[in-house]
Amino acid sequence: MNQKFINIGTVYCTMDLEDIKRYIRLFHERDLPEVIEREVQPALVGGRATAIIGPRRSGKTYLLYSMIGVEKERYIYLNFENPLLFGITGRDFPKILDAYFDLYPENIGTEIIFLLDEVQNVPDWEVGVRYLTDEGFRVGVTGSSSRLLSREIATQLRGRVVTYTILPLSFREFLRFKGFQIERRDLYGRKVHRVKKLLDEYLRFGGFPEVALMEDKVRILEEYLSVMITKDIIERHRIRNIALIESVIKLLLSSYAKYTSYSSIHGFLKSEFGTSKTTALEYLKALEDSFFVFFLPKYARSEKESQRAPKKVYLVDTGFSLFSRKDIARDMENTVFLELMRRRYYRNPLLKVYYYGGSGEREVDFVLVESGRVVELIQVTQNLSESKDREVLALVEAGRKLRCRNLTIVTLDEEEEMETAWTTVKVVPLWKFLLDIG
Repeated sequence: MNQKFINIGTVYCTMDLEDIKRYIRLFHERDLPEVIEREVQPALVGGRATAIIGPRRSGKTYLLYSMIGVEKERYIYLNFENPLLFGITGRDFPKILDAYFDLYPENIGTEIIFLLDEVQNVPDWEVGVRYLTDEGFRVGVTGSSSRLLSREIATQLRGRVVTYTILPLSFREFLRFKGFQIERRDLYGRKVHRVKKLLDEYLRFGGFPEVALMEDKVRILEEYLSVMITKDIIERHRIRNIALIESVIKLLLSSYAKYTSYSSIHGFLKSEFGTSKTTALEYLKALEDSFFVFFLPKYARSEKESQRAPKKVYLVDTGFSLFSRKDIARDMENTVFLELMRRRYYRNPLLKVYYYGGSGEREVDFVLVESGRVVELIQVTQNLSESKDREVLALVEAGRKLRCRNLTIVTLDEEEEMETAWTTVKVVPLWKFLLDIG
């Protein structure tokens, strides 16, 4: 039996090449599940790595499956959370290639494509990926860690990788997963009632693909949250104070779509646990790194002012708000934030998103900036009839100051156009905003 011994701390493990062959062969023999098309479409390029990052269970593996062509035997797919692959390091990748050619000697000289799932679990993975790209192979990798991948890419793979970020399903993708399609001509027909009902489900349970398709949604979301906390936060970042990280998570869950600041979180943790500012910051970065939360900065004249101002907290999926105090108005705002992030990640990398206001200025939920220019201001409110004057005034004031006439208010179900002395304010229902077909 071909084995290679590696040292992990003081524990010795083995990488068994026979297990590698077994894994590759089993993958080639089984049928792949049906893949539903997603809006992000990564491409594999020779001599470069294509990195797909995003939260656990958001569909990264299925994106890899979607890249597999008719000749499945030419693809080496490896999921590094499978126990058969335990013990591999990045320096073993040439041996994996040898094991593959032992199985398929007829493929020597043909193009072989590597698909490496949850690659951040492999020590020195970037060394192995660089070897493969140097040899001209097309390589796709996935990971559930934004900061870990970014750091390693920056040091070892600069100029050799294209990175895509995937989030849970957009509302458009959610409808597709439900087997439902709506087109522009359907905007005034019976289908709209079905769309609104599905929007209620989407706001309540979020957009994780499996959750959209399964019945026992709460239990699945509970498992997702537990695994994310255990594997992507506690184990990956070697966090020892479990009670402390759980308190931070509860605090952020209760604060979604609200303002917070690193100093206020540190103040709470210090009073409860005696936590240092450094530790508090490390824990918050670990939660952001795992894609559990996003921290939205303030739009300001200087980067220094922006970083000093409070942040707004948004969850990676509104389904997680089930484990806090769920609020439809905050779910709407969180959903609009995630849609804006998809537009940035999937379509327009130059797009940046901020909030506006505070310190005497009226607040605007989202400021969209492209190449240094404010291109749109968006306000989110459940019922405009209860706050029309306030919402419109905030948008118009900010629009004048930021020289932006593209003003939008997203509501749950109201629609109109309001003329002001400055510009027209568009009011659109959430379902139309998310479908982007109005």
